[in-house]
Amino acid sequence: MSKGAFHYEQRRLENDLVALEPFDPTIHAARFVEEIKTSSNLLTYIAFPTINTKEEFIEFYDKHIGSPPEECLYAIYDKTNASEEENPDSNYAGTVALSATSLVNAATEVGIIIFPAFQRTHVATNAIGLLLLYTLDSPSLGGLGLRRVEWKTHTENAASRRAALRMGFEFEGVARWQRVFPGGQVALPVDALEKRNGTKGELPGRHTAMYSIVWDEWDEKRPKVVALMSRTGA
Repeated sequence: MSKGAFHYEQRRLENDLVALEPFDPTIHAARFVEEIKTSSNLLTYIAFPTINTKEEFIEFYDKHIGSPPEECLYAIYDKTNASEEENPDSNYAGTVALSATSLVNAATEVGIIIFPAFQRTHVATNAIGLLLLYTLDSPSLGGLGLRRVEWKTHTENAASRRAALRMGFEFEGVARWQRVFPGGQVALPVDALEKRNGTKGELPGRHTAMYSIVWDEWDEKRPKVVALMSRTGA
């Protein structure tokens, strides 16, 4: 089973509130599939293939996440969950990823899915914050020293856009028709495109809101991110 070929070391990250464990499909896949099947709104703004079983997800993971060096995935654990001792899986709160990671450009993109029971808690803020500290801190502080961390989201995903701003990302603009959006629940229609091109079967698309934090503003933004993480109700 592939455990990932990420460009950088994918080490465990944690603070007093959450822990990010490198995603292990043999441990984490079944619960993830259960959540996306029972909570369809998790994928409203995410183009994701139809997956019904743990085995289907593991096949998808090995091909698209575990093998490409640009990708890595973490399982998020809520360390404040009181039922952890009785049921260790009860504090598994979602996933957070680094994707489209470029060694040449020293850049990456953050993406996160929080299971419904852990939404509007401290979990998302701390998971994102831990990845920002890891990616943007200098190597002398234990970070990767990247130049740029991106946040890309569907323009209609208001919650995601608010989260980006709350975590200190700067809005850079909207990339129109930035990507095809097969399987997405909120997609731009392509009837006019098919008529224009004389084609059939064109894939739906989306407009993408673009945000970033870059290295030469991180020293100023870092204390604000750390302060957000310390607020357990964030």
